[in-house]
Amino acid sequence: MASALIAGASLAVAGVAQTTTASSSGTDSDTAVKLDKYEVTGSYIPAAADEARVMPIQVIDAMTIAQSGVNTNILDVLRKQVPQIAGGNNIGIENANISGGSTNGGSQVALRNIDTLVLINGKRLAPNAVAAGGESGSGGEYVDLNVVPISAVERIEVLTDGASAVYGTDAVSGVINVILKKNYEGAEFGFHFTEAPNDTGGYWRSRSAYTMVGASNAKTNVTVAAEWTKTDPIWERDVAYDNQYFGTASYPGVINDPSGNFYRLKDGLNAPPTTPTPVATLIANGTYYAPDDVTAGFNLSGRPTISAATDKRIVVVNGTHKLSDMLSVNVDMMYSDTESNYQLNPQPVSASSTTLIAHGVSAITDPGWTIRNRFLGGPNRIYDNTTNFYRGTIELEGHVNDYLNFNVYANYSLSHQVALGENQILNSALLNGIYNGQINLFAISQDPTKLAQANIFGTSIAIYKSQFFTYDAIAKGKIWDLPGGTLGYAAGVEYRKEALNATADYNSTIPPGGTSSLWNNGTSLSPFNNSRNVKAEFAEVKVPIFGPSQNITGLHALTLDGAVRHEAYSDGNATTVPRYQLNYRPINDELALTATYAQSFTAPTLYDLYGPSSSGFTTSLGGLKAYNSSGQLTGSNFPNLQGFQLNGFNPALKPSKAKSYTFGVRYSPNYAKGLEVRVDYYQIKQSDLIGSPGGTTTMVQSVEQYGAASPFAPFVTLGNFAGQGGTQVTSPGQLSSNITNVYVLQSLVNIANQKQHGFDVDVRYVFPWQQYGRFTVESKANFLQQFFLQTGPTDPGFDYSGTDLYGTLAKFSAYTTLDWQYQNYNATLGFTHKNAVDDGYGDQISAYNTFDIRGECDLGQLSPKLKGVSVAIGCNNFTNRQPPLDRVNYASPPFDASAYSFFGREYYFDVKVKF
Repeated sequence: MASALIAGASLAVAGVAQTTTASSSGTDSDTAVKLDKYEVTGSYIPAAADEARVMPIQVIDAMTIAQSGVNTNILDVLRKQVPQIAGGNNIGIENANISGGSTNGGSQVALRNIDTLVLINGKRLAPNAVAAGGESGSGGEYVDLNVVPISAVERIEVLTDGASAVYGTDAVSGVINVILKKNYEGAEFGFHFTEAPNDTGGYWRSRSAYTMVGASNAKTNVTVAAEWTKTDPIWERDVAYDNQYFGTASYPGVINDPSGNFYRLKDGLNAPPTTPTPVATLIANGTYYAPDDVTAGFNLSGRPTISAATDKRIVVVNGTHKLSDMLSVNVDMMYSDTESNYQLNPQPVSASSTTLIAHGVSAITDPGWTIRNRFLGGPNRIYDNTTNFYRGTIELEGHVNDYLNFNVYANYSLSHQVALGENQILNSALLNGIYNGQINLFAISQDPTKLAQANIFGTSIAIYKSQFFTYDAIAKGKIWDLPGGTLGYAAGVEYRKEALNATADYNSTIPPGGTSSLWNNGTSLSPFNNSRNVKAEFAEVKVPIFGPSQNITGLHALTLDGAVRHEAYSDGNATTVPRYQLNYRPINDELALTATYAQSFTAPTLYDLYGPSSSGFTTSLGGLKAYNSSGQLTGSNFPNLQGFQLNGFNPALKPSKAKSYTFGVRYSPNYAKGLEVRVDYYQIKQSDLIGSPGGTTTMVQSVEQYGAASPFAPFVTLGNFAGQGGTQVTSPGQLSSNITNVYVLQSLVNIANQKQHGFDVDVRYVFPWQQYGRFTVESKANFLQQFFLQTGPTDPGFDYSGTDLYGTLAKFSAYTTLDWQYQNYNATLGFTHKNAVDDGYGDQISAYNTFDIRGECDLGQLSPKLKGVSVAIGCNNFTNRQPPLDRVNYASPPFDASAYSFFGREYYFDVKVKF
């Protein structure tokens, strides 16, 4: 649910909003401005400027975005500007290797590495369409920040507090609200170019162009913005930290025995003799040998990408029309066409010598060996993803009087994606080619004519669609005036519908009861088509307990803000969550204290609920220890038999729950005009997170030993699966004597817990220096004290803070800027710091420090002929800091790409022309 007037009343004060929030930057005036009340992210009730400043909100305006020098996408801007955005759940176009199919070129964001709600102009939007494929089975959903045009952004409001009572599901760690420009008049054109001639090799470029035009009369304004962005791929081979490092045993000329002992074909040979020969003989005569390190024989980094090529075209249209003094209509529309491309090495393949012997095409006589190959003479696997995103919102806005104002919305968005996987290997064609003699699996190089005749390569096709409808209405105003101020209210209703659909080519589709597609270790997809609707009611009240007019010592102002929201889902889930916030100014506006308690939730995704499931047998339970009904060992083991097992997704999932506590202090002393300090302590506790119960044998052994007291007793039952008529185990020893009647539920369940706490600090000082211009220094920091995750009932849990085991979660990270403005000149110095982290194996990943520099000049101040023209040049990471490597936890690249830059220095320039 969107904030009611984010796109309306708050935009009316956008030009001065930076002066009213704790973490804003880039203001144009030092003069105090009296503002009417307006809305900020996190509340439906308009607030005065002094009230808004106590909210834990960071504001990143258009000037701040430009000063960052980042122009690829909104995610990259946020990762630089907001220290709370850290961890492995923040990934963008750099996800262009083995796991690239989990996002298909999209950019996802997660404040504090947990569930985060993303809005545009205060409204929800459809998640990236790849969610219809379950993100390659993970069931995850995310809003793709690639669809947002950077040039059209007025500001980004980042609320770092639980807000489900205001907005509903997903707002656990906070809300990222991207507010687009509107009510623009005139015309503007701009161009941005970035290049990174990496000292370690490689050359990367990004370029973008935009235009914006707007016109208005007394009643109507129309603003149109268009943007084009293109980024080059980054190839593994072009960067020294990746090239010549990663190896594999899956390449031509390699065979291994059942025990995992590897042998490689002698250098200079293309294949062993065609006459079937014992392996021992081939080793003795030197045809095969056992290298010290078989993976050193092949460099995986020769052909894949580690950052995707992208090409984006986006158009945004905003319109407002005043129907009367009390009624207006607002419309915004967006269309984006985003293409991404990443590549992998040719597909590795393997076959058992037993099978090859049976078909008379084996060069060895020993059964049970594995023959490995990779058609290196063939083409790369190429993944092309095209996403078309459509969004339209219409709003009727009414201003009746102080007691009643209203907004009625209709909002629709669609994400449609076509994902092509070129040069996949069709397994049936591969086997036919081997059996027909067109392919020699033992050979280093294949006969190109015969390989072409085998016709083993093809293109997989997946089509994903994600749709989102919202209808909502909200009324707000004042109830009456109290001695402490105005008693305000907001209340409303919402209806929304979400739908996901996925289809694929015949070869990609997993058949019923199957586990893989017809492609050889390639693209697999279970067709998916489901939807649900949500009905919500919400209310908020702001109670001014004490106010300045009462002149009470020690109680200058005290306000209580309470909100509650109820959401009911058509799948049977329903949740009601409250939020309470107390704002206290003891003496005057210099010192403000805030305390917030909020309950939040995340509803299970459609794919989590209704994705594919499969049933079959467990692994053999033979060897597990048997117990008697008293929980004592019998001395016997389970027989070598199997039970039944159900895997996959679960329609009985419930929303995960969260409780958050925030305590904030803001200090802006009169004796140091321009100084503002804000410190927030936060604590978030999540329960019922979705995951898998545990290992099958671990679960069965635990229930056998402890019976109903086992934490896995709800998932291991007799006679049928839990929730489908299965009988609960009541005492130890009931499984070993009835193995073929054991049913193990391995579907997704609400099982994990997470808690974290820490401090957010923001210090900002604006000081004008009459003779030399105005200086602004700001430092935003996060002190992460704990990030504790417990994946299940027997997991003791682990604190991931200060490690890179769940993405990089540094104990301390900060972003600091020094900005200077003088007449037609502007210069900015930026500094990024992340503390060293532990790699989980006793080694430290070094601290990361980078410096950025940028200068801008308004050429129109130098010559009337250049009126409206401004030019900026800059260099990010001008000290040429390379990413700190972790060769243990990250395969390619060997560092956390969500936390560190791929390159050293990045040079850029901007040109902007206004008419």
